[in-house]
Amino acid sequence: MVKRMKFSLVASSVALMLLGGCGSIDNDGQNVVGADKLLQITPLFDINSSTMQPLVTSLTSRADDPNTEENETVLPKPAFGIKGYKVVYSTKNEKGEDIKASGLVTVPVPTQTILQGLAAQGKSYSMSIVSDQHGTIFPDSEAPSVVGARVNNNPLMLAAPDSWTITSVIPSSAIAGFITIQPDYIGFGESKSENHPYLLEKSSASTVVDMIEAAIKFGNDSSLPLNGQVYLTGYSEGGYITLAAAKEIEENHPDIALKGLAPMSGPYDLNLTGMGVLSETNMTRPDFIAGIVYSYATDLDLGLENIVNQTYASKLPDLFDAEHNSTQIQAELTTSIADFFVPAYRGDFLTNPNNTLRQAFVENSVDDWKPKTPTRLLYCSGDTTIDPVLSINAGQKMELNTEDVIDINSSLGHAECGKPAYSAAITWFDELRSK
Repeated sequence: MVKRMKFSLVASSVALMLLGGCGSIDNDGQNVVGADKLLQITPLFDINSSTMQPLVTSLTSRADDPNTEENETVLPKPAFGIKGYKVVYSTKNEKGEDIKASGLVTVPVPTQTILQGLAAQGKSYSMSIVSDQHGTIFPDSEAPSVVGARVNNNPLMLAAPDSWTITSVIPSSAIAGFITIQPDYIGFGESKSENHPYLLEKSSASTVVDMIEAAIKFGNDSSLPLNGQVYLTGYSEGGYITLAAAKEIEENHPDIALKGLAPMSGPYDLNLTGMGVLSETNMTRPDFIAGIVYSYATDLDLGLENIVNQTYASKLPDLFDAEHNSTQIQAELTTSIADFFVPAYRGDFLTNPNNTLRQAFVENSVDDWKPKTPTRLLYCSGDTTIDPVLSINAGQKMELNTEDVIDINSSLGHAECGKPAYSAAITWFDELRSK
């Protein structure tokens, strides 16, 4: 069933919207946040529906879908126009200091066909918001607003970059008619000079929450028909950040109306993640591990030289400068756990619950609460980068129903899982907004 979602998402999303409406929450008294967050708006691209149509058609082609029945009717695929904006907003870094951050806001522009279809049913057009947290990136060139700035109305840019690790220029949620916000994260875009707080809960959550508020302010100023519905999703690091942001919203921001959460393949329990990594002989992704350790040591003042052997500790500030890509970083690192970590510190981490890094991992894990918002955890059991047990355990600790912890595909690895996971998440959001 989930594989089927992958092919039918965009084809069915507009049809579902026309049948069920674009969201059922009244805008009155909602979406009034963000006045102190929004600092600047810069238009990046404006792509009409005619230009979008070939892309939508190619993305929703089902000729190679083995689950399509011979006599099945393929739904029409009307395309929205798309406008993209760089949003600069106020947030706080891990030390609580005020900084400027940025991200990409993608706004669907309905065609007359869509508007007339709704009008025929006595319905008006309204917009729900999806906040999409991207997976791990290293160079600033892969940040959402930076990628968006390169579009310049060039349709060839729409399909690139293709990797799950790099934010798509036009996210599937925008194609499905959601206003989509994509934070660059601290350390990229407008905040490039800052250290990226890699898997640090407080500033990761603030980055998302503050951008949601800034985007709502932008929507109000632009007279967009916001309906009050906000959905969160994200993959890998973005899955972790999605739960961090959702927890912050539920506890401290009742003015943001969360309607659905779909974190995907995230390292939610950092202590379990750290114990798993440091118990092994080799690292499959030394760039990930080094990035996390560098971020924790720097932002929490743990002393990098106490954790990482000097040979590599001396390299990390330059490697994580938002200029190097993953390949360049890995070329300068070792895959050997014993060579990378200070032996005494590694031993203490594995045996001492009061180890400084281990304590920090426990404090920054994001599966220690029970969401009130409908939540689905998505993952692929073939993933060898982010252990599927992290999603399974998180579902149990958060007391989710078993049917809401979903194995998308048993054979796909971490990188390959991203696309079908996103399709499943946005299809579910589409169902929720139509109720």
